[in-house]
Amino acid sequence: MSETGKGFNLAAALAGVSKLDTSGGAQQIEYIDIGLLDGDPRNRRDLRGLEELAANIELLGLRQPLRVRENPDAPGRFIIVSGHRRRAALQRLVDDGGAEFAQVPCIRDNPAQSSALQELRLIFDNLDTQPYSDAEKAKLAARVEELLYLLKEEGLEFPGRMRDQVAAACKISAPKLARLKIIREKLVPEYMGLFEKDKLPEQAAYALARLPEDFQKRLANALSEAPSGSAAEKVLKKYNEGWRWEPELQCPDGNSCKRGDTFLRRDCEAPGWASWCGGQTCCLECKQAKADCAPCERMCSKAKARRKSAKDEAAEAAHKRKQKAGRKYQKETQVYAKRLLPAIDAAGLPEDEMIRWNYSRYTVAEVRRWAAGEFDDPAGWYQARLTPGECKADVEMSQLLGCSTDFLMGLTDNFRPPAGTEQPPQEGPALETDGTEAGEDVPASEETTQDVSNLDTISDDEPEEVPARRIRWESRGRTPPEGKTILTYEPTNDGPVYRAVVWKEGQFKFPNGKKFASGLQFTKWLEVPPPASGEEFQLDLTSGSPPEPSEAVPVGKGGRNGAER
Repeated sequence: MSETGKGFNLAAALAGVSKLDTSGGAQQIEYIDIGLLDGDPRNRRDLRGLEELAANIELLGLRQPLRVRENPDAPGRFIIVSGHRRRAALQRLVDDGGAEFAQVPCIRDNPAQSSALQELRLIFDNLDTQPYSDAEKAKLAARVEELLYLLKEEGLEFPGRMRDQVAAACKISAPKLARLKIIREKLVPEYMGLFEKDKLPEQAAYALARLPEDFQKRLANALSEAPSGSAAEKVLKKYNEGWRWEPELQCPDGNSCKRGDTFLRRDCEAPGWASWCGGQTCCLECKQAKADCAPCERMCSKAKARRKSAKDEAAEAAHKRKQKAGRKYQKETQVYAKRLLPAIDAAGLPEDEMIRWNYSRYTVAEVRRWAAGEFDDPAGWYQARLTPGECKADVEMSQLLGCSTDFLMGLTDNFRPPAGTEQPPQEGPALETDGTEAGEDVPASEETTQDVSNLDTISDDEPEEVPARRIRWESRGRTPPEGKTILTYEPTNDGPVYRAVVWKEGQFKFPNGKKFASGLQFTKWLEVPPPASGEEFQLDLTSGSPPEPSEAVPVGKGGRNGAER
């Protein structure tokens, strides 16, 4: 049956182009000089990847001959029907000195073959050699459809639908061919140009093409770039539901809202998780315009001004709350700085000397300013500074300031160490033996210690002494006496740390009674009798004494103070 007869099998005829069998049959191979082979002007494919193809031909030879036909306008010359890339690769080898490749094996086509069928074979051959973009496939499908209708006019008959024949010739599915046809026929030029440059995905192009032409143009004018595929599909869905992004809203000044395209742009640019507004809610009422996190960037100027005002008011209120709290801490710090300043002056420290307190360092100049009530913005103060009892480097600061650790811990407000305690601490906790607070002058007539070597010489007429109460270091497992000051002990890598606290209502408080000592860690504690209580006591270190030397510990007043060593 001839190719132009009825019942022509187009798919079989086209498939033969890429599956030529050169081993025999009616088709004869003839060798034609490469200089006599001309390209078909209807070939629209780029000749890419020639280096790899030329290397393959040089190594393995030409495995498939070219299909050519006689050139009716130039006798003795031939037009390539199939094999443009192979001819270009062979020409490269000839130009590089491969003269043996100048004679090209070819199969001559029937000169009476339909021109439309010849072009179809050319298209089909290119499908096997190079990939097509979606835009190129759309153009290709349109041309194939034209050629098939020409063949139909020449007398060919195709079974089934024309769309199926075009899909078979283009080697794409029928549904994809239908989508490409809608894109080709319905997409506006503003987006078709992007589609042809492969800058608009098929998903987005197909969704946009199903929108009315005027709305496509509106989108192109409103958006700085084409929407993504998912955004375009959502626009189409909302449009079919009745959305037009033409708000029927009024501004506070009574004018109608004119921000329809802005709403459209905002929705197309919104991330996938964000809801769309469609211009149905005024920016002044929209929750996303008031949100603290990821607010809408397309809100109107009035909403932006209101949001900024609310944000500024909230920030100002928060700043005032911080200032109020900070002033309290500054007042406390001023009291503590005044308390520390006499010790600094007595020690003659320079203004740039660093005072270590808690985990911070402050210069003497800073302490002076605080004592004078000179502070920066109180909003930056989150706690009091120089708080008694919180000096972590109490031994170092005691030596620097020439004061007792009792002063640093807040057990006394007199910074001068008691008489007789200027020497370095002995092994085991030393005992303050004067009956006054640290720094007080003891009258010569009032002895506060008793020489045990003179016990035998005491007159029998003297009243019998009441046995002194013994105090000693206790483990942390025992509950301290309610409302009494205790001294806690904790060994650290930097040496022993002592802190004075009060046990009250099941919690520890600092001696000033204003703050709870939450999170206090200690190993042992020692009761500290109040000064001037008249109570007689002894410090018993025979049991439970700390393993590290302690500083002098004030243990009260009375007629008999002592320590067993």
